[in-house]
Amino acid sequence: MRQPIPKRVGKLESRDFFLISRSRWFAEKMIDASPFSSLEVATSFARQLWFKESRIQSWLDAFSGHSRFFRAIHYAPASMMRELLHWDRKYRVKFWFEFITSTKMWESQKILDEVKVRYENTLVVELDIAARKEFKLIEHGLERLWERLSRTQIQEASEETGEVVPDSVEKEAVVSSESSEEADPAEQKASMLSYDLNKMPDENEYPYSRMSPDKKNAWHQTMRATRYLNL
Repeated sequence: MRQPIPKRVGKLESRDFFLISRSRWFAEKMIDASPFSSLEVATSFARQLWFKESRIQSWLDAFSGHSRFFRAIHYAPASMMRELLHWDRKYRVKFWFEFITSTKMWESQKILDEVKVRYENTLVVELDIAARKEFKLIEHGLERLWERLSRTQIQEASEETGEVVPDSVEKEAVVSSESSEEADPAEQKASMLSYDLNKMPDENEYPYSRMSPDKKNAWHQTMRATRYLNL
């Protein structure tokens, strides 16, 4: 008979949560708040923390832990690789952070279509979209972590009572934020010169929301020049 999976797991540890999010601040807050009474409570707490309390720098730290677009290029047919590489570079030049998507890596055409549409966004809009996409990945990571820790509890309880754990309960690794090449610090600094990274998104005022097209273009040129001067 299959053992029931307990709703509550023990206190989270660094090795558990840093695999889910590369934002140290966010991970430490989650660890400090654990243990959670259920997965639903953990997810609700994470959502509040991510959208209401996280500073922009925490989001950028989490974004830097992904290479989903880069990996999608490896899954793409040869005829599409060049175009994906082109849009990967183009996106990072404009926004200066990694393209975050919850689309499966092997769905290359969907990812290509998505980046083309999102490229037209302003920085403030794209930052919000990327944060929401990132949280979907965090939710998925929490689900997998909860399953693994619950199965560990079942195994330990079975060993104590001498019961045999059914074969269907298999060990499963935590899905982690995909490791990537480290983000260029100069790129990241330049991309967010318009923001106070120690503030939450709604505390920042977007720098050129009321600018004319000519002034917007001049602002972008200044940002790009600053980026190269900092290299």
